[in-house]
Amino acid sequence: MHKEFAPYIKWFGEWAGHGVSKTNIQVFTRLAIRPRLADQVIEFQVESMDAQSSKLVHGVVALMGLGPDGQLRLAVLSTLHGAMDMPVTPEDPGALAIEGVSVEGNRVVVSLVEENDDLMLTSYWKKEVPGAEPVGFSNVKLQRVAG
Repeated sequence: MHKEFAPYIKWFGEWAGHGVSKTNIQVFTRLAIRPRLADQVIEFQVESMDAQSSKLVHGVVALMGLGPDGQLRLAVLSTLHGAMDMPVTPEDPGALAIEGVSVEGNRVVVSLVEENDDLMLTSYWKKEVPGAEPVGFSNVKLQRVAG
């Protein structure tokens, strides 16, 4: 396993929680974080379901690996944003922040932040133009359910 993965190994397992997405849609979110491909990548699998109807609001599968430049990056597939290359951006210890541009031209910013023994998953997206306001967002507090 790459030494750059060290801050995230403690997150391996399954997480779940309630939050809000888009235009105040209440969601139930499950996040699974696990090593894959002989420990050469970390997989993040996210499913946010409408808390009332159980319909999928947003699904993501992302693989984190070390790029040829030595930078951590994620290959992301999203039901809302399509395929994206999202480099890890410098962030505080206990956090993972990524951002990239979607196929629709939106800037997508995602962070996972440790809060005590929980993880806070936040994201927003906005048009890639100066001064644009976010057109979508998500905020979910996750607790470990399996580890």
